[in-house]
Formats: sequence, C-alpha cells, structure tokens
Amino acid sequence: MPRHFLFCLVTAGSTLMAACGGGDSSPAPAPAPPPAPAPASVERDVLPVATDPTISTDLEAHFAINPAPTVTARGQLFVFFPGTFATPSLYRRVVRTGAAQGFHALGLNYPNSQAVSSLCNNSADVDCHGNVRREILSGQDLSSLIAVTPANSINNRLIKLLTYLHAQSPAEGWGQYLVAGQPNWTRIRVAGHSQGGGHAGYIAKLYAVDRAVYFSSPGDWRNGANQPATWIVTPGLTTAARQYGFTHVQDPLVTLTIATSVWQALGLSGPPTTVDGASAPYMGSHQLTTNAAPNPAGSGVSPFHGAPVVDSQVPLTPSGAPLFEPVWIQQCFG
Repeated sequence: MPRHFLFCLVTAGSTLMAACGGGDSSPAPAPAPPPAPAPASVERDVLPVATDPTISTDLEAHFAINPAPTVTARGQLFVFFPGTFATPSLYRRVVRTGAAQGFHALGLNYPNSQAVSSLCNNSADVDCHGNVRREILSGQDLSSLIAVTPANSINNRLIKLLTYLHAQSPAEGWGQYLVAGQPNWTRIRVAGHSQGGGHAGYIAKLYAVDRAVYFSSPGDWRNGANQPATWIVTPGLTTAARQYGFTHVQDPLVTLTIATSVWQALGLSGPPTTVDGASAPYMGSHQLTTNAAPNPAGSGVSPFHGAPVVDSQVPLTPSGAPLFEPVWIQQCFG
C-alpha cells in the first residue's frame, strides 16, 4: 500500500476518532449548575439594639420582609413609619402587601412618644414642626421640645437595620439600598400613618424619594396662622406626582379639612376622591378618602383615624382581606 495512502488513512481515522470523542483524554466540561432559587420570603422582628447597641430609646422591634419568591423583585425598598405611640407590629398587613408586590419592606420603629402637632401647638417658632421632625430624622439638636440623639434617629436606625439584614442574609439584597453607607433614597418609597406620615412627607422634602404616601396625615398645622406648617409649603426634592394621601372623612385627629388643605399645599393632584364602591386608579386622584366603617373588632383611641391602615382597625372583606388593600397597592406599590 502506498505510504501516502496509509498516512491519509491514519490521519482520517484520527480525525474520525476525535470527532466521536476518541483520542482526546481531556474530561468533558461539567454541566452548568442550576440557578440558585430565590430566597424565601421571611418575616423578621428585629430589635433595634441588635442592629446598634448605642440605640437606647424606643426599643420595640422593627418588622422586615424580603420579597416573595413567587413575584419578580422590584429592586425597591418600602419603609413604613408608625404613628404616635405605635409600633411596627400594628401595621404588618401593609408591609406584607409590599413584599407580596415584590418590594423589600420594612416597618421602622423610631422615637414617637410625643405628637409633633401637640408639641408645636403653642410654639412661637414658625418652623417648629420642621425642626422637631428634622431632629427625629437626623438627631441634630434643633428643638428644645425633644431630645433625640444621632444614634436614636430615624436615619441611623434605617442604616443600621439595612446593614444588619445584609450581614445576616446577603443573598436577599438588602444592601442595595445603601450607597456609601447612606440610604439610597431614589430607590426607597416612604409611607406612614399619622405622625409617621408626616415624617414620610418631611423626608420627601429633603430627598428625591421614589414615592411618598400619607395615611391620615400629614397633620402639621400652624394654629395661630391657620395654615399648613412651614415645611409643608417649602419647596422639596420629591415631585408632587410621586406623592399620595389617603384618609377617613370622619377622622377627628387629622380632620378632612386639614388633610386636604395640606395635600393641596404639597401639590397632590385631586380632587379628593372616595374609594368607596370604586376601583383603582380612582379617577387618577392622589387625594383619596373613605367613609367605610372601621373594623368593629378593632381597638384604639380613634378607629376612624386608624381605619385606613392600622391592622386592627382597617375594615375587612368577607374573605378576611383588608378592604383597602387595592388602595395600598395603587398608592404605595403601583
């Protein structure tokens, strides 16, 4: 047999063996691992001192939930502030709704044992409400009416809670809401009830938040001048298009007249529109009201004041769901 033919045969055979997997001793590449499953949605009660041992007041637990794995994570954080004397444990339903809509969701405990409006009723300081709120927010010594240290402030509590959650469960994504150790406000939605709604509004003045929602609030009113508090009418960084309000028409603590006057001063689009018997988007109004009866099984000083969002006072559907869950979704998570 001619040598050149034998050479060609061997070469062809080698090529054929290589094509069939023969003649190559290197192992086949390992199959790619399956994608990691989304972390389960976990509810946590986190004591403030667990996140920062220098926190010394208002020690009731924060409430935190990561997004439900059955929905697409939004990459946005929802922070809810309770009203005066209240704790996050009284507002679990709205926080859970946020997690079910794909948000990282928090109920934040903070110094709230004194009502801002009561503190400022007789103050000669034209910016009393704003100075009190800023001290609660930052810990700066701006008002003689309260004493909030930087460690006990809203800012520090939020930063330390996010840092703690990230350290405990880094796969859940809590760390994305901090930039250089500070809240990444552009990815944060703030909301609150009563005093807490006022803090949400004040934060929306100082920072361009993703959204701000006010339940039975803000109620900051200068009685002597008969007009909204100074901070309300001061230009802020969050546009009015990203702000929403919801209240009960029979609320005796933040009356409908005060609530709607403040909302109008903030620039919320209206007019005031009832949600009773209606469905989202409620004529496109950002000023929503209800006259529904509060949950008769609820407890509290003012069921009408709490009805829009307090767990025990919000009315329920026949199936046991919060009647105003569609309102929460429209305003907070839409």
